[in-house]
Amino acid sequence: MRVLRHRIARRVGIATLAATIFALLPFTLSGAGSAHAQDIGAGPNDSSGAAGLRWIIEDQGTQDALTAMRQLDPELANAYFNNSRTNVLSMTNPPRSSVPSGWSAEAAGHYTSYGPCTKDLKGCASLSTDLASGALTAARIPVVMYDNENWNRTPAAEKADVCSAMKDFTRLAHESRLIPLMAPDQNLASPGVITDYQGGESQNWQTYLRLGLGTCAAASGAERYHIMSQPFQSYWCGGQGGACEGSEADFTNFVTQAALQAKAVNPDITMTAGLSTNPRYNVTPQALYQDSLDVGRFVDGFWLNVAGNPSNPGTGVQYLELLSGLLPHYLGDGGTLTTDFPTGATPSRASLGTAGSELTYLSSEAVPGGTVIPVGSYKFEPWTDGTSGSASLDLEVGYCTPPSCSDRTPIVSPDSWHVDVPAGDPGVTSTYTTKSSTTLPKGGPYRIYLAAHVQSAGAFNLLYNTGSNSTNMALPRPSSHPAQAQSSVMFPHRGGQLSARTPSAAPSAKFGLDQQGSSATFTSAPVLGGGDTIPAGAWEFQYWTNGSDGSAKVRLEAGYCTADCRQRTPVIDPAAGWQPALTAGARGAADPDGAFTTTDVTVLPPSDSPYRLYWTVTVESAGSFDLLYDSANAATNMATPLSLPLF
Repeated sequence: MRVLRHRIARRVGIATLAATIFALLPFTLSGAGSAHAQDIGAGPNDSSGAAGLRWIIEDQGTQDALTAMRQLDPELANAYFNNSRTNVLSMTNPPRSSVPSGWSAEAAGHYTSYGPCTKDLKGCASLSTDLASGALTAARIPVVMYDNENWNRTPAAEKADVCSAMKDFTRLAHESRLIPLMAPDQNLASPGVITDYQGGESQNWQTYLRLGLGTCAAASGAERYHIMSQPFQSYWCGGQGGACEGSEADFTNFVTQAALQAKAVNPDITMTAGLSTNPRYNVTPQALYQDSLDVGRFVDGFWLNVAGNPSNPGTGVQYLELLSGLLPHYLGDGGTLTTDFPTGATPSRASLGTAGSELTYLSSEAVPGGTVIPVGSYKFEPWTDGTSGSASLDLEVGYCTPPSCSDRTPIVSPDSWHVDVPAGDPGVTSTYTTKSSTTLPKGGPYRIYLAAHVQSAGAFNLLYNTGSNSTNMALPRPSSHPAQAQSSVMFPHRGGQLSARTPSAAPSAKFGLDQQGSSATFTSAPVLGGGDTIPAGAWEFQYWTNGSDGSAKVRLEAGYCTADCRQRTPVIDPAAGWQPALTAGARGAADPDGAFTTTDVTVLPPSDSPYRLYWTVTVESAGSFDLLYDSANAATNMATPLSLPLF
């Protein structure tokens, strides 16, 4: 049985879509949204991926994220963050620039209020106060973030009327020639702050969309909008009331629909999405990378929030390695190398105390003959214990034939890559760059190996096999392990098609809502097989309509069907009560009754495979306007709990 959801290590590729992989990159989004298309996954390793991405990274104050990243891998940090598209966010009050000397990054200040702060609001940072005192000027800090959250740093009135507060903040910023960046937090949608959960809502992102906070951010007149999406980047427990939340689908659904809300108001708005290395989110570099792939069509970049105690900036480095086209291989017990992020609670140890010894690790995954390992950077990221001394290693990387692997063929020879490793190393990287690609011979399969030859010993150990001690070697991503963008948001297209492809046509297609009982069905390509599962979870309807007055009600049905779609099996049947009320003139609106949530996992039967997804819209109560779809300017869609490769 395959559960098609967010856990990268457990996700299995779908045979019918095996070719839908890196050929889909770079992402394209034509029409009004083309400014938000990003080439995710081809980074500084080939001198292209860092270009175009926008970044927010904090430093100075509560989190010295940029400093930590520069200490671990100055080359990588420079490639991604030393440019005019990066905002180095000062968390001090008042803000002061923490852009490194000689860098071209842009300083940004962090504010939690536009109006004055009262004494009871500890940690409150007021834009109006700093402007009045002269503590803030556009010459020193050109960008100001408005981080309105459900916390004690934002006045209650601004939390209660967040849309008006964003307009006021933007007005104040523009009057002083500052660039405002709206960042209304998802916790403003917590029950009891502005409203309560409705319908099937169970997570804040669903209520955030219903409240239209993405629409408000763009309508404020701000040039930039940040989506606080990090709580949904992966599955974790311990959130609101101890709840468990987050998944790849939740992250994709939230970012996609919030970005579409904002773009419907201002097609040129600059947007970023939140990612965090905070261990509380059960985060891995692979999850951050997958999330980036999935939403790269809709946002311009990311806030890489290196937070938590410990903050584990090594996770951020490995994420950037993945963006750069590298694939980290982690040291594991039994002399293994694995591409899965380690989850152990106690670090394993490998002694560096004997000169002339060799530590050898073999990949647990087979690599087929004909695989190409591109030219580029190899990175070694060690963690060690101890408090003094150092060890000298010669590193060798190559391939061999299992099980004995006695026929080792080096790609990086041991006399080429020399590394000095100190005691207490926190994951500082060492880099070796090849001059040509390597094609593995026909036959195989092969294993990748890493051999560390201890030239001079140190009285300490390499640490590995935990998230905070994840010694690894990253190599250019082999052709046998392509990156694969996924989506959980389905768009209806002309001709009755249903697809994860973002609409790009103009003008919009129309489905008339003026006749009760009329219906339209949209079906996908045959993307599901027997044994596949459709997870339980939230389904979120986002819509565009024309007209200026009136309302209509539709009944939505979704499920799977056989190849000719004559035999349909609903996951949400017509009697389930998914009946959104639509208003005329809507642009990216969510169901006013809240998300529809299923509670049962659906397992597809082995017979009659493959299957298509279908979505039926039926008019329950008519209105004199149309549902608009299949357009860059009217991208009506259905967010689902199901993550699939783009099709």
